[in-house]
Amino acid sequence: MSDNSTFDFAILGGGSAGYAAARTAASLGLKTVVIDGAAELGGLCILRGCMPSKTLIESANRNLVIRESASFGLSAQAGPVNTLNIRDRKRRLIAEFSSYRQGQLEDGRFTLIRGFGKFEEVSDDVATLSVELLNGDSQQISARSVLIATGSEVSVPNITGLTETGFWTSDTLLDAAEIPD
Repeated sequence: MSDNSTFDFAILGGGSAGYAAARTAASLGLKTVVIDGAAELGGLCILRGCMPSKTLIESANRNLVIRESASFGLSAQAGPVNTLNIRDRKRRLIAEFSSYRQGQLEDGRFTLIRGFGKFEEVSDDVATLSVELLNGDSQQISARSVLIATGSEVSVPNITGLTETGFWTSDTLLDAAEIPD
């Protein structure tokens, strides 16, 4: 394999864990590659988990502080909740941070390959991975160590009547236009 396909450390997934591992490995002098095939870079925590939920929690906490202001000797009154504005703020913050993370992944400290990797061969001292690139091509790489940091995805159980009843997942809840009953 050529020098640009041989690495000390390969990471499958460029979310928060994958990025932190790549940043640390590169700072230690390891030749590092991140392989990520998601449609949007940033990972679960930034795009559909920690950050979206924390922005919504912050809006709720601020509303609570206003409602409890009298106990602090202050006069303030909470108005109606505008869920569309809350959702728009969340989307804006997530877009800003995912753009920042994309820049970090592409800043040249390590190699970023856009695609999906799978193990082809593993020996005592090297793993060979086949990467299906997003453009349809494929590439092989080798690495002495590999971290799997692929995050998760929503799994809807096969429950009779669930689809007809309607349900929310964490993805739909965190991007809702209205507050559920």
